Amino acid sequence: MVKILFGLSVAVATPFDKKNKIELNELRNHISYLIRYNIKSFTFFGTTGEGPSISFKEKIKSLEYLLSHELKTKQTYVSIIQSSYKTAKFEIENYNKLGIKNFLVSPPFFFKELHKDALESWFINLFNSISNQNSILLYNIPQITKIRINAELIRRLQDQFSENFVKGVKDSSGDIEQTNKYLKHNSIVTTVGDERLIAKVLKLGGDGSICGLSNIYPKEILDIIKNKQENPSINKIVNKILNFPVVPAIKTLLYLKTKNKIWLNVRPPLIKSSIEIIDELKKII
Repeated sequence: MVKILFGLSVAVATPFDKKNKIELNELRNHISYLIRYNIKSFTFFGTTGEGPSISFKEKIKSLEYLLSHELKTKQTYVSIIQSSYKTAKFEIENYNKLGIKNFLVSPPFFFKELHKDALESWFINLFNSISNQNSILLYNIPQITKIRINAELIRRLQDQFSENFVKGVKDSSGDIEQTNKYLKHNSIVTTVGDERLIAKVLKLGGDGSICGLSNIYPKEILDIIKNKQENPSINKIVNKILNFPVVPAIKTLLYLKTKNKIWLNVRPPLIKSSIEIIDELKKII
């Protein structure tokens, strides 16, 4: 497999109205705004997108709407965050009906301290049940799932299913030592979620980023990827938002940039930023 730079995929934030419904027009406007920057792809309904709090029906409706406008299927990644591989299969098959073939798949997260063979078996069962025309990135975010996806597991899955099917990983661990283990394998497309690590990982042979701050700072993140140089302002912003609940903080930055209060809304169990947090984030926008 010839490795092509993954580049930037925006981990798209999801706008909700006061009744907790997805505001499709604002979501479309947001995608239209990002497309102007020649963003390579968009990843929907992950952590930043509050995917676990959104029903499958809502996700399908949102994607149908966006795909009827500017969004293209080849630009679209969808996060699959399920503990049942059969539910994951159901979702992927229905996204396939929309023409979507790119997925970010988290490990099963409910049962903890899984034996490595059990984790591998879960992925094998899922991958055996879906089309091999799909393209999969595994989602390593152990601070939330409590499950770590190691490089050896990805390599075994690539050997069994092909490198075109199991492409690689989004590493959101924030642990450069963990990321380095992926980078030792040329076959693993390695992307990171921590904006502070993008330049370093690219210099070490990494492939790009799927990150939340690109909702607000697409040009700055694209410049980091293009030049492989850290942006001190972006690093400062990341360090600041890590002092608060991260997803509401990212959406607060979106509000401060767009002046649209709809971006302050988050869906339970998350709680929107307090006035005190908003005031703190105003200092860095």
